Formats: sequence, structure tokens, C-alpha cells
Amino acid sequence: MKMKKRHQQKLVMISVILLFLWNLPFVSILDGDFHLFGFPAFYVFIFSSWFISIAVAYYILKKFYE
Repeated sequence: MKMKKRHQQKLVMISVILLFLWNLPFVSILDGDFHLFGFPAFYVFIFSSWFISIAVAYYILKKFYE
């Protein structure tokens, strides 16, 4: 079974978006003593963006296998 081109493009876009989000200019914004929910903002940003990207990829792949 071959994946449709649009599903492949969506997964590649997730990777490109994460590449830009985890790049130095965006990450340096969160460098400091700012805390969210008792955790440094940097860790909250990295793990929440990672979790969201996994959830979106799961949704895309779930639609592919239906």
C-alpha cells in the first residue's frame, strides 16, 4: 500500500515546522527565568510542540490507514 502524496506532504510539513520552531531564534526567546506551571518555559515549549506534532502525525496516519 502506497501513501498518498498529500499525506506525505503533510508529514513533511510537520517536520519543516518543527525544524523552524526548534531553531535558535525561537528557542532563544524562551531563554530566561520565565516559568509555566512551575517548569521552565523552554521545556514546556519543546515538549508541548513535540506532543502536538506526534498527535497530528498520528491523526494523519490514522486517516491514511482507513
